Amino acid sequence: MDLKLAEFLLGITLVFCGSLLIAYRERCESFLRKFLRSEFANTVLFSLAGAWFLGHILNLGESDFGQYKYFFFVFFLIIILISLFKIRDFLSVRGVAILALLTSNELLEAAYMEPYQSRLFLVTFVYAMIVSGMTLGGWPYKGRDFVDFLFFKPTNSRLFGMLTTGYGILVLSTLFW
Repeated sequence: MDLKLAEFLLGITLVFCGSLLIAYRERCESFLRKFLRSEFANTVLFSLAGAWFLGHILNLGESDFGQYKYFFFVFFLIIILISLFKIRDFLSVRGVAILALLTSNELLEAAYMEPYQSRLFLVTFVYAMIVSGMTLGGWPYKGRDFVDFLFFKPTNSRLFGMLTTGYGILVLSTLFW
């Protein structure tokens, strides 16, 4: 993926999510509250994140402990399966956190060795995404706390939606620099 495609996809995603939050506040609240404990979301998101992670393990090189990649693969596959069947609490939030971390890797690779003027806003958001992914991965109940804060007052969700949309427009504007 090249930098312009990464900026386009990130910008469109941010504009779309921010616009949804502004226009459909009640539906977004209902969706996010159900999402936190959804069995379907648990299974789909954590399975997707686990499969992507296991794919990274299979592509380990010799300098990255590649001689042990099959041991790591089996070990983490067992961990993923145990999590899917025995530890169901906030697994969808953990799946989103893992997907955010894996996506940030792809976005950072797209920005690698590009001029800093063109990658600044993409990389800034990616670092925020990494911090959020690590926080939600370790403390998934913080996702519930964020949803509670976001919908405590209507102005909170509208402001967050406007900031998200605005940042998406800013990222999209870098396509023309």
